Amino acid sequence: MAHNVSQDEELLGILSDVSTHRFHQGRQVNPNSMLYKTVEFANQEGYLVGAKLDANYSHSLASIDLTKATLSEAGVAKLQALTTPDETETPES
Repeated sequence: MAHNVSQDEELLGILSDVSTHRFHQGRQVNPNSMLYKTVEFANQEGYLVGAKLDANYSHSLASIDLTKATLSEAGVAKLQALTTPDETETPES
């Protein structure tokens, strides 16, 4: 069953996976999927270096290739920000 996640959760997963080189091959995905949109966002924001995206791979698919992707300085900072707990939150009593 599908589990809907926020864009920040999806972005955290993508940046973490890129930083640990977990992408070993390209993928064909729905261009309207959260995965594609989040990788596209990360690439546009400058978090990724070497990411290859093709929204016109086929009639109904897009391609994502993160096999040679790395995190930019901005990507490292964003990953750290997403993994660091918000200090304004108070622990539950």
